[in-house]
Amino acid sequence: GAAISFGAGNIGFVFLAAGGVGLFCAWGLPGERTKGDLIPVELHYGDRQWRLTALHDTGNTLRDPITGERVLVAGADMGQKLLGLTAEQLAAPAETLASGFAPGMRLIPYRTVGQQGAMMLALRLKDVKIGSWRGNALVAFAPEPFGKQDGYQMLVGGAMG
Repeated sequence: GAAISFGAGNIGFVFLAAGGVGLFCAWGLPGERTKGDLIPVELHYGDRQWRLTALHDTGNTLRDPITGERVLVAGADMGQKLLGLTAEQLAAPAETLASGFAPGMRLIPYRTVGQQGAMMLALRLKDVKIGSWRGNALVAFAPEPFGKQDGYQMLVGGAMG
């Protein structure tokens, strides 16, 4: 119908039809929607508590190589606020761990698109709440902050719960 209207010179109908198809694709078809993928998170470390927002990233397959459990990934800004680590310490995790500055931490190997592989500092937190789930979790700290424009400070991968 849109092609016939276009041939008849009715360009307004063509734009209206294109807008309708666009709206149907945006709201009517199943798929990833960032708004629905944001999850409230609470981290407890010592006597400190942080409330933040995580992006449920189903493409994030980062797992602890020892236990096989999923690893939460916090941006560098959370590593700085929660643990007092500097950007330089997060960018050089092996050196930071060797210096003894980060007691209780360990290294988690990871790989991203366009990068061979690297390590992140990680710490097991005994009291973590992700949505309605509560338990202990391994939190790794990325060497760079992320999500400031998108409203999240952490990534949660895999199936929830």
